[in-house]
Amino acid sequence: MSLALVLSGITGYVFGIASSSPSAEAAAPTPIAMTATPEPVVSSPTPLPTDATTDAGTETEMGAEMSIGSETLAEGQSGRSENNLASGEVEVLNWVETEDPVFFITIDDGLKKSAAVRDFIAANQIPVTAFLTEYAVRNHTDYFQDVTAYGGSIQNHSMVHGAFNDPETDVQWEICETQDRFETQFGTRPWMLRPPYGAGPKDPRVLQYAEECGINRIVLWNVLVTDTNEVEYWDAPLRAGDIVLFHFVDDLEVGLEKILELGREQGLRPAPLEDYI
Repeated sequence: MSLALVLSGITGYVFGIASSSPSAEAAAPTPIAMTATPEPVVSSPTPLPTDATTDAGTETEMGAEMSIGSETLAEGQSGRSENNLASGEVEVLNWVETEDPVFFITIDDGLKKSAAVRDFIAANQIPVTAFLTEYAVRNHTDYFQDVTAYGGSIQNHSMVHGAFNDPETDVQWEICETQDRFETQFGTRPWMLRPPYGAGPKDPRVLQYAEECGINRIVLWNVLVTDTNEVEYWDAPLRAGDIVLFHFVDDLEVGLEKILELGREQGLRPAPLEDYI
């Protein structure tokens, strides 16, 4: 597995951090079907950035609309699948078992709010599941509702990106406070959680507070599109059921275009993760 895939959770957070803050090393997601390996401890939570670091990102103009995305989906957030409604137990996954020719696009954090990305998603009707970090998205409700308006949804990626397997992290606050704030901000309560850095998904504290605060799916990933738009696979090529991780960064629309094209080469289209888990 490449170094980029292992370090993917850190992307987008190495900025403006005080020199006294320790650097984080990401824990790679372990395939659920494989034997788990010991999980390294990730360093302490990232300090809360100043307002200046969470301002809106690049506002570039989109070119001609593209037609390589999914079939047009009705606007509005996707509801839970029947399988999800039938199972209230917390489950951890990093891919979806399905025979449908689909894959799933997830985007983390929310540090950049690019008009180019919003317009590309709209032009291609892409179902995006956005795992958002509360400090990065407060006061930007409309933008994230727009980018998840085509079958996607807004989900939990913690308050300030603290590593869940660090004993110093207040896991209850990171999970449950985000739940409450997102329900107020966006009008729906998240039911999926992506641990920062992919760390500690099966930690007893994580499972406890996820269940107590309304989470029943802890979602990792098995394909990464890096911030330089390189595609890293757990098992190449792109396959049905793959969960692809992006971050809200500059030029995200370039990476989205690339993964849509790779999907078409394999006869796959992006589908709402919400409908399958």
